[in-house]
Amino acid sequence: MAGDGKYAILHVPDFGDGMSSYLRIGATPDDDYTWRDETDGNRITTTRGDKIEIIGGTYSMKVFGRREFKASSEVEDGRIKQGGITFQGQSEIEFVQGPRGQRRIRETTVKGEVHTTYHGDAVEYHYGSKLVSRTGHPDTPTPIEDYPAVMTENPTIVDRTWAKSISSYTGSAKLPVPSIHEETWAETMVSKTHVTTVTDETTVKGPSKETMKAGSISSTTTVEQTISDTTKAKTIKSKTEADKIISETRADTEDDKYGDADSYTQGDSKTVVDGIETTINLGVVNEVVLGAMVEATLGGEATVSVGGTVNATLGPDVSISVTASFEASVGPSIRMGPAKQKLYLDRSLAAPVRTNIAAVHLLV
Repeated sequence: MAGDGKYAILHVPDFGDGMSSYLRIGATPDDDYTWRDETDGNRITTTRGDKIEIIGGTYSMKVFGRREFKASSEVEDGRIKQGGITFQGQSEIEFVQGPRGQRRIRETTVKGEVHTTYHGDAVEYHYGSKLVSRTGHPDTPTPIEDYPAVMTENPTIVDRTWAKSISSYTGSAKLPVPSIHEETWAETMVSKTHVTTVTDETTVKGPSKETMKAGSISSTTTVEQTISDTTKAKTIKSKTEADKIISETRADTEDDKYGDADSYTQGDSKTVVDGIETTINLGVVNEVVLGAMVEATLGGEATVSVGGTVNATLGPDVSISVTASFEASVGPSIRMGPAKQKLYLDRSLAAPVRTNIAAVHLLV
């Protein structure tokens, strides 16, 4: 002991140069540490019971582990800073100002390769003004073999899930999310879904807009039973622009329309019916031809009108019947126009007959 300070030195035998170990309590004139515990060799500390350490100042621990990097832990002002190979040199907790002006703690950690396994329940709660998750970087070169000096690399992501059930909720009816923005950029996308039943419901209070641009679109739907599609709207507008449209339907079709129907075709129109065609009009039929009209019937034709029939032709009208033609009118029929050419074919005689209609013929 010495009179200039309260300290004690416990000497142990030297095991070699620079290998002295000692325990000193108290400060010396050239050393401000009041407690120094130093061991140049190995050390084992055993505590057979509880251990409590109370540190009133800064705590720092550094472990080199006989490597070029060091693992360290430092506690200052209630904040913990850690460094090591798993943290890639930094883990820092500091005080920051929260969104409402309050003082809060922020932890910043950078880690290397980490493998984590959970056995049991895992629950996570996130509160705060922001939650940001990012994987990779848009300016990171890849693959890493071509850029070995770059410390980061965009990873390959594999996500596999096996579960009893999966439930995902975003927002609620009481507190919906004000805005959701999603973008996907990919070279190739493959999506497969195998389920027993599917229920998909979308409710849009305002307008809905959907746009697709593609080089080509191929869609295949195979249903064993029935496809039921119901659309309710005040007005439905459909616009298709293409060089050619090919539509093929192999099924018995039934089309019911309730309301006025207006159809406009700019160009030639051809309809071929390989079978029996029956048209029933429960009302007035107005047929206007602004040009030439050619009708050819290769078989029996029967026309029955149970009401007034008005035919207006502003141009030549040619009607050819190779077989018998039968026309019956229960109501009045009015025909007005210039001279009309009629051609009748007989077994031995083919003579054109010209009839001039100078007035109005009322046929009953």
